[in-house]
Amino acid sequence: MSGITGIFRRDGRDVDPADIKKMNDKISHRGPDGSRVLCEGPVAFGHQMLHTTQESLHEILPFEDEESGLVITADARIDNRKDLAPLLGIEDNEYVSDSYFILKAYKKWGEKCPEELLGDFAFAIWDKNKEYLFCARDHMGVKPFYYYLSDNFFIFATEIKALFYHNIPKKLNEVMIADYVLYNFNDKKITFYKDIFRLPNAQRILITINKYKVFPYWKLKSIKEIKLDSTQEYVAKFRDIFFEAVNCRLRCQSQVGALLSGGLDSSSIVCTSDELLRTSSMRIKTFSAVFDEVSQCDERLYINEVLSKTKFDSYFVHGDQISPLYKYKDFFWHFDQPFFAPNLFIHWSLFEKAHDNGVRVILDGFDGDTTLSRSNYRYLPDLVINLSWWQLTQELKELSKKSDRSILNLFIQYIVWPLTPFFLRNLFIRLLNIEQQRVNKFKIFNRKFIKDFTINDRYNQLYVNNLQKVNNSREYHHLQLTSGSLQFLLELVDSMGGALEIEARFPFFDLRLVEYSFALPPEQKYFLGWDRVIMRKSMENVLPSKIQWRPNKSGLSPNFNRALVFFERDRFLDLIDNTKMINNYVDVDYLENLVRNTIDTNQNHLSVITIWKALTLYLWFKENKMTQNK
Repeated sequence: MSGITGIFRRDGRDVDPADIKKMNDKISHRGPDGSRVLCEGPVAFGHQMLHTTQESLHEILPFEDEESGLVITADARIDNRKDLAPLLGIEDNEYVSDSYFILKAYKKWGEKCPEELLGDFAFAIWDKNKEYLFCARDHMGVKPFYYYLSDNFFIFATEIKALFYHNIPKKLNEVMIADYVLYNFNDKKITFYKDIFRLPNAQRILITINKYKVFPYWKLKSIKEIKLDSTQEYVAKFRDIFFEAVNCRLRCQSQVGALLSGGLDSSSIVCTSDELLRTSSMRIKTFSAVFDEVSQCDERLYINEVLSKTKFDSYFVHGDQISPLYKYKDFFWHFDQPFFAPNLFIHWSLFEKAHDNGVRVILDGFDGDTTLSRSNYRYLPDLVINLSWWQLTQELKELSKKSDRSILNLFIQYIVWPLTPFFLRNLFIRLLNIEQQRVNKFKIFNRKFIKDFTINDRYNQLYVNNLQKVNNSREYHHLQLTSGSLQFLLELVDSMGGALEIEARFPFFDLRLVEYSFALPPEQKYFLGWDRVIMRKSMENVLPSKIQWRPNKSGLSPNFNRALVFFERDRFLDLIDNTKMINNYVDVDYLENLVRNTIDTNQNHLSVITIWKALTLYLWFKENKMTQNK
């Protein structure tokens, strides 16, 4: 986790060194170990350094390779250095930085270089000989990249705030407001500001004085299903890939930490780290949230199982003693946008605890179930298509037991409905008025706002239609892995790490693991009502059995519902007293009734979440002195 900035004057004028310095200073919190800018003619790069690997101790960025005429700035960790070194004619040692690997890869492969890189990266390279700028973002979008483009200049930065030093107006993007309230983040490019964009994951930009092109270098859909000879082979290969994904992310020059929730994903990371470090003096520290007041959210039983096995130093925060709006002003400043994630306050508290204990790198099991796919119900149509009637019968029996739903109910919802042709499903939706639940999602909106921005059509186009077209487990897994919400949440976590001098690393978003998990046959992912079967089997003798085969994990919704109403009652009332700040977007009467009913009766999670989105939007307007567009 470092920070990068850059300016390319497309009008040919020289960059004022003061401009790139101001941009870099705005993200100085991201790089306590060094700040540097390089300015040459129409191009300037900046960098803020956070030392997280041994190689970064010797890294100088921005860096210019005088022989090739290439200049680079990067926020990157490259995981396939060993494989790249002989191909690039360089050594893999601590004196060769990750950014130099990128530079040499560009020199060898040009625009195709991101295809050859494994790891998390966002970088920009100025090619003086060809007079163009090349930028790229990693496959899953772990490292952020924001930019502004006009005829006169192109500017980019790790955080949005750095871009506003160039007199770019902070004009509100109202389309993003609608997406935010609907939790529809499938547009991976837009932000809350007009003309400020994100480079989507697995994409690159090529910019010259006269033209620019944004284009992908990798797509998950092209990955074909793999076939091995036995379950043992599938499990052994998964285990090898997962161990390597964790091992790559243990590369650090200082203390490493890990979030430990007690669930399958985080526990697998911690226990695998223990296996990998058995012969090393290096030890990691774990950080967990516990809940005394909301016992249904407390996972200490499982957390302690892991701790008793690994003997790592452990630290705890009391998640039920913190408001969901804990330090929200700080987060608004760092992220520059509203934040949806309801449980971000727990993440922030854990990162604070890690920072206080000298941690600079955190291993995070975030969304491991997306990589492995938890869509065991989506497996049922596969069995019908393959005429696997005995297996279908067994799966329906087990899922019926676990869900307490009838076999007929499951059969209709997860077999008949997905296999019904798309046009017939749309007809049934209209005839049977199944749309009512979807209509309820729009009640929060001002009617004029819905009409002016055709919000319903956008929601259908970006989300509903794609979901309805899914009719098997592979298609659903692809939809999960390519969801824009993943990129948005990774950007949230990066901003939080940037605030606290911590780099978050995600073993489950290792490209090799993502591609392998997606390519697995469905029967290696789901079996007799169990999801993530390949992971469970691969963790034999690594995970405590109580965790390896636990059927589910406690959700955090009860704690969030309680905490928001308990700690923020006054802000609820402040919201309904000041709805004029957001009345262009929300139905004021509906919101006020929802708030008062929630305060009085502590209604269900959907009501609380709806209020939360309106509340965070209002507070962001208030703190950033944003005004509604006229």
